[in-house]
Amino acid sequence: MAKSNKQAAATTTSPLAEWRRYALGCIGLMMLGAALTVYLTSSGSGSNFAAAAMTRVGSVLIALWVAWPSLKRPAQWLPAGAAIICLVALIVVATQPRLIIPAIPAVVLLITVSGFVKAFRGGK
Repeated sequence: MAKSNKQAAATTTSPLAEWRRYALGCIGLMMLGAALTVYLTSSGSGSNFAAAAMTRVGSVLIALWVAWPSLKRPAQWLPAGAAIICLVALIVVATQPRLIIPAIPAVVLLITVSGFVKAFRGGK
């Protein structure tokens, strides 16, 4: 059976998308390399701060490089509001770390409720 145009478009990758993925990987590796260089060659609080910042940014870029293929297609099993719920919970925990204990059950409850709502609406 032939694939529909929408399915074919979702499975093919454009050269621009591949270029972006490789750019993320290369920039991430350069950031990690620069962080290692700064860490090994310099001393002082400024260089430690710069090395830590470059390590964090490089790690996030490498994580995006690894996750790039799955970022192009949405998770169909995940309720639509789950990303927003997690983002709000992350902001709350970042501002008030002691709220992590009540935030975890609240996030689980809200995602579960949104999953039930999605199931009863027909899962579209």
